[in-house]
Amino acid sequence: METKSTIHKTQLENGLVVVSEPMSHVRSVSFGVFLREGSRHESHDINGINHFIEHTLFKGTRRRTAVQIADESDALGGYLDAFTARESVGFTNKVLDEHLPQAFELIADLVTAPTFDPTELDKERNVILEEIKMVEDTPDDLVFEIFSEGFYPNHALGRPILGTPETLATFKSKRVRQYYEDAYRPENLVIAAAGNITHEALLELVNQHFGHLRSRQVAASQPEPAPTPHITLRHKSELEQSHLVLGAVCPSLMSEDHYAVNVLCTILGGGMSSRLFQSVREDRGLVYTILSSLTEYVDTGFLSIYAGASSENIEPTITATVAELRRLKNEPISAVELQRNKDQLKTSLMLALESSSARMNALASQEMTWGEFLSPDEVIEEINAVTAEDVQRLACEIFQPEAMAVTVLGDVDGLELERDQLG
Repeated sequence: METKSTIHKTQLENGLVVVSEPMSHVRSVSFGVFLREGSRHESHDINGINHFIEHTLFKGTRRRTAVQIADESDALGGYLDAFTARESVGFTNKVLDEHLPQAFELIADLVTAPTFDPTELDKERNVILEEIKMVEDTPDDLVFEIFSEGFYPNHALGRPILGTPETLATFKSKRVRQYYEDAYRPENLVIAAAGNITHEALLELVNQHFGHLRSRQVAASQPEPAPTPHITLRHKSELEQSHLVLGAVCPSLMSEDHYAVNVLCTILGGGMSSRLFQSVREDRGLVYTILSSLTEYVDTGFLSIYAGASSENIEPTITATVAELRRLKNEPISAVELQRNKDQLKTSLMLALESSSARMNALASQEMTWGEFLSPDEVIEEINAVTAEDVQRLACEIFQPEAMAVTVLGDVDGLELERDQLG
């Protein structure tokens, strides 16, 4: 298994950070340009601007039209992609090692030389409006948007990554250009790569295409979120199922309990042998889907439980779920169950790191979060160190009735939920 020493990191004079990891047994190279900002860095009046810029960087540069960008990307045969998250934006590609110079120059051109043509901005605005409508028609996505809005009221973490029709209407060329110039400065960028590449070859490409960028200090405020327990019922009568999310604050990415809360989440709803799947689905037959997941940020996070059930089964599902939470708090987990779930978590994490694209994303994420890197062996050590006492302690800290938040989306006429049902 590869160790920490295989990872290379260099910071250019302009502040841009370059990280890489060689994988000599593959013929691919995955690389990406990552921005240390996301939707949580936006004020209310520009909600959605990071996602808008991510889209519009593909709509033309000083050297290429949108059609030329698409043609060149397809000709390389790679996997050009982009995303916007709460705390980052990324532009990535996976190509054959022999195509790296051309593919790297293409993404560099997108990121460093956009034109923000007003006509293209209007076209893409309409595309994103359709994307917003798509979320409205996808209830298992929409229920989490509603949950976040209630959990982080008056904070960017509670606002949609896509923005709103009202904010999108204000994203004209001048405003977009100003935000882009403030955000896409070199000290705010990370370039990561993994695969059949040397760090020296990557640095040569980075210096060629990003070395000319000048560092620019920009003041940025980051208000701390104040998670708020809430009970939110959103009526949508046309849905055949109601969609339920229960959640509460959990340790952040920076917490010493980061790996322990991942083990807790796996025990609770991480697979077919998990407590919620066995109890709520298999034993009681109340749902088809029930699972738990973590949404972690650098300073906060929440552990959530999602279930889809008929409207008449929502209250019994909540009751059965709360019973499992209470059991986790009151009864120590057995050594056998703890080990089984630790093994499951280790396997899923290690298998996810076998591709060059996954390694590249992990490098970028670790640099932007911690500024250092854990080898696979070190991750396994952290998971192995989690104890049954850690799991029970975290369950007691997280699953407090007064701290729980609930969202139900569906045919909720007549549904009444009280906080004492969460105890």
